[in-house]
Amino acid sequence: MYWVLNNDDRVPRPVRLSDLGVIFIGLIHNIMGSIEAFTSELYELSIYHSNQRTRTQQVWEEFSQDLETLKEDTDGA
Repeated sequence: MYWVLNNDDRVPRPVRLSDLGVIFIGLIHNIMGSIEAFTSELYELSIYHSNQRTRTQQVWEEFSQDLETLKEDTDGA
């Protein structure tokens, strides 16, 4: 008796079209989860890049102000 599982008298049900539907829906769910993770990482990277650009601009503004102050202090001497 090859079709009997665990010495039980029950035969497992056959594969149905709904089983393939469940597999297909699971595949779509996993793909959508991957896309969501990818876009989330891109979003975080864009925020990081924006913050880095803003901070770099602030440093350059401070540097240029320091140079202007330095020129004014040495011009009168």
